[in-house]
Amino acid sequence: MLAVESATETAAVALADEEGVLGSMVLARGRRHTETIAPSIDWLCRRLGVRLGDVDALAVDVGPGLFTGLRVGVGTVQALAFALDVPVVTASSLEILAHGVFGAGMAAGTVVVPVVDARRAQVFSTRYWEIDGTLTEIGNEAVWSPEELAADLAPVGEPLVLAGNGALRYRSLLEEVPGSLLAGPAFSSPPVMALAELGVVRALAGDVVDGAAVTPRYLRQADARINWEQRIPARVGRAGGR
Repeated sequence: MLAVESATETAAVALADEEGVLGSMVLARGRRHTETIAPSIDWLCRRLGVRLGDVDALAVDVGPGLFTGLRVGVGTVQALAFALDVPVVTASSLEILAHGVFGAGMAAGTVVVPVVDARRAQVFSTRYWEIDGTLTEIGNEAVWSPEELAADLAPVGEPLVLAGNGALRYRSLLEEVPGSLLAGPAFSSPPVMALAELGVVRALAGDVVDGAAVTPRYLRQADARINWEQRIPARVGRAGGR
């Protein structure tokens, strides 16, 4: 299983099999996904003595997250799936964060709240709860303002573990939520090792798709489109006044 993570500023790849993660490479800064993902895959494969032809399936984070990062990650996996003729496992950035927290032993008896920074004073978030040893989503992935998310979590009445770069960015607000605990910088981005492990489980269960069917989950319009639409009324007004 080759996993590709690119939903945040971190770009990462990992290789795993039924026995666990074989290795990973994480580049934590720069938002240079186009320049780093393919060389990282090549380096990791050579380091572990794995040929791309040995890969049986691919896993990719489909978001929500950074628009450019998601496009690069999904595009890379689509190209590899076509070239290698292998299936793809998809997972959201929020569930990968939740599974990473769960795998670290922080989720027992708590509600896990992954929070990914959406920019523009917004975050992507949902909730997960441990039920019979597995994580189950108990909310719906949505876009929130930090204030809206804090208000929604305040009456939960259960211990909360918040993780992700959005939780860290707005920690002064979110740590005021009763019963909340913020995971540290190790969980600022979805852990690629959690994606790889989740990918192996889903691939073995047959929960795969064709690479051509994989699309990013943005949950909102791109910033460039939002900026353009906000400028249209001004342009129309000036044109009408001439």
